[in-house]
Amino acid sequence: MSGLEQRQLEPEILDGLAGDDPRALAARRDLRRINALMFQARIMASLLWKFVPRPPRRILEIGAGDGSFMLAIARRMAGHWPGVQLVMLDRVDLITAQLQGDFDRLGWTVEGVTADVFDWARKNEGTRFDAITVNLFLHHFDDAEL
Repeated sequence: MSGLEQRQLEPEILDGLAGDDPRALAARRDLRRINALMFQARIMASLLWKFVPRPPRRILEIGAGDGSFMLAIARRMAGHWPGVQLVMLDRVDLITAQLQGDFDRLGWTVEGVTADVFDWARKNEGTRFDAITVNLFLHHFDDAEL
């Protein structure tokens, strides 16, 4: 039996909580810790560097959360990738003025989109991006949805 056959789909606590709920704040803090412990930003930055052939104009981040993951990547990449337009897609709007300012200082522009990923994809079919990133996200969906 493969790992995918053994996969268990569990609802995530963040799916049903308001953005400012203390449990949501704690869960996002835990996700930031997991990303740090697993060196996720370093790994993603190196993958983007390797597989995106030129500095991208537009990047879509699916499941952007509070934006801290992509901000860590932007801090690594902004010197080589100036002027990126970043679309941050999530079910909950968590883009703060502080986050916006952090990206602005790096020379990246941010558009926050609050939507279900499947609804957004249907409405934006044909929209082009130079890179699409996803981190700690696919576990939300069953096989049929994937």
